[in-house]
Amino acid sequence: MLEVENLHCTLGTNEILQGISFTISGGEIVTVVGKSGAGKTTLMRVLCGLENISRGTVCIRGKKACHGDYGLVQQGCCLFEHMTVLKNVSYALQAVRKFSTEKARAIALDMLAQFGLKDKITAYPNSLSGGQKQRVAIARTLVMDPKVLLFDEPTSALDPEMTNDVVNMIKNIASQGIAILIVTHDLAMSRKISDRILFLEGGKIVENRPTEEFFLDPHSEQAKSFLKNMALF
Repeated sequence: MLEVENLHCTLGTNEILQGISFTISGGEIVTVVGKSGAGKTTLMRVLCGLENISRGTVCIRGKKACHGDYGLVQQGCCLFEHMTVLKNVSYALQAVRKFSTEKARAIALDMLAQFGLKDKITAYPNSLSGGQKQRVAIARTLVMDPKVLLFDEPTSALDPEMTNDVVNMIKNIASQGIAILIVTHDLAMSRKISDRILFLEGGKIVENRPTEEFFLDPHSEQAKSFLKNMALF
């Protein structure tokens, strides 16, 4: 379980996150939505250790979270263009975990097979479709055995069919007991995939609701206005 308690983040003189608190259970998918500038990206960067916490706590399974607890699938996949698919997935196992080349290769091959990519192990990212790149990025993250998986705009630039593939992959990952947090502007995707919605406004969580309750009966005026502007309420 991921437990975030009274999280604050100040960048320069601006307090971007102002007392964020929430939990995510293992196997649960939670999506963070809100207008640009609401603090969504900063929240993800803080959890990943890319920005410092001004105050507050982040715990995973009752212990203070550390960098290795998280896996981040970044927007645009961010694959190493000069590496093959296999090397992209096995690289961190060797560089970070210090696994042997043989062990890292075996783990990577097994993960790529699970994602239907075994025939692409010698391919380079520039020869892959958007959906295939996303699968490689997810496989690369999962081989590190994260306790919490973070997705930044996982369906950006994907067509509807590829979006459905990614949604199904994320649901399958959650079924294995991993807590998942997604930041996205794709409200249709978030409605399809999420167990719960966190709606951020001005660096605060304004609503923390089951997905259909949020979309059908938002309580706050901010959420009502946001959904009306998106033609979803």
